[in-house]
Amino acid sequence: MDNADNTIVTPIIHPNGDSAEVLLTNLKEAFRAVRAAIEAVYSCAPNGRNYYPEPGRFERALVQNDERLAKLLAVKQSIRDEAIALQRIVTSARTTMLS
Repeated sequence: MDNADNTIVTPIIHPNGDSAEVLLTNLKEAFRAVRAAIEAVYSCAPNGRNYYPEPGRFERALVQNDERLAKLLAVKQSIRDEAIALQRIVTSARTTMLS
């Protein structure tokens, strides 16, 4: 299923679902895992000495690695955006309860 309009779909906090704390903790763990994956992909970035003597091979490997990083960075941003949106909902609900 595609989220073509790029809106953030946040969970609905209610008694039959996970608590906001659990949901936020899971998002934080996912964020950390993606960040670790990004660091791992950076560490295996292509080195020219491993791709010669074939002309253009190193450049293609660089593009491939950049594409991987771009995808991971997009996932990291998406998780971050969802966590921020969820935190705002929780904060708003708490403020409403105190009013």
